[in-house]
Formats: sequence, structure tokens, C-alpha cells
Amino acid sequence: MKTHARVVVIGGGVVGVSALYHLAKKGWSDVVLIERKELTSGSTWHAAGLLPLFNMSYSVGQIHKYSVKFYQELQEETGMNVGFRNVSNIRLAQTEDRMDEYRQYAGVASTIGVDVDFLTPDEVKDIWPLCNTEGLVGAIRHPGDGYIQPADLTQALARGARD
Repeated sequence: MKTHARVVVIGGGVVGVSALYHLAKKGWSDVVLIERKELTSGSTWHAAGLLPLFNMSYSVGQIHKYSVKFYQELQEETGMNVGFRNVSNIRLAQTEDRMDEYRQYAGVASTIGVDVDFLTPDEVKDIWPLCNTEGLVGAIRHPGDGYIQPADLTQALARGARD
């Protein structure tokens, strides 16, 4: 058993295993992960795994964009399915102020290459027939949004860190 390590990661959830993976990919070999039970036995097993690209912060938007791309690359690298599903996301606006906020956001999104579509109420209804569009001013859609399965992602990260 190892008695010394350059880095000790505490917790085998998606965050801990992601830290381990990224350190390993940077060439750090003297790294240990400690988990009290098994990978994903804490909070990760019931996490939603949502990947929304909507964010008013340029920095956080960059992280979100990186994540979506990274998960697809991780699947190719490890041969493991992380459960990534690209399902899009629609955000509804019932006021002009909200639409103004979405226009401002679209400016931020365009600087990092995140696609945003503006939708009319009729276009929302075409995409989502069950939506009540009465009183709706408009909407935005992120075609790149989706979700992953956090437990599957954790296992893929662990495999990638070992390889």
C-alpha cells in the first residue's frame, strides 16, 4: 500500500474522479483517490447530470462549453458511454425584459461560440406542442444542451485516469 502521494483526492464521485483524470492526463502519476465505499456511492448517483449552456458569465460559459465537448471526447477515448444525450433546451420569456436579458446573453454566448436560436411563440409550439404559449413573448433555444449519466461519466473518467 502507498504511504506517500503528491496528491490525495478525497471522494470517488464525479468531481473527485474528474480531478484525478485531469491530473493523470497532465502526467501526474503520484496521485491517489480515497473513497470510503465505491465510486459514485455518495451524491453522484442521484445527480441530475444536466448540461445547460445558458450562463451570463463568460468564464462559466467557457467551462460549460468545454464540458459538452469533453464528454463526447471521453466516450471516444475510453469506449465507455457516458450517457450523453443532446436534447436541446428552451427558455421561455413572458416579458420583453426577459427577452432583453436573453438578447444580452446571446451576445455573451456568441463570444464563446455557443449557438442560441431565438424562437417565436409559434416556433415554440411547433417544437413543444404541449407548451401553453398564451402570453409568451418569445424564447431562446440552445441546440447544444443536453445531459449525461453522472455514474457512467464517473466510471469513464476512472478508466481514462487508469489508462
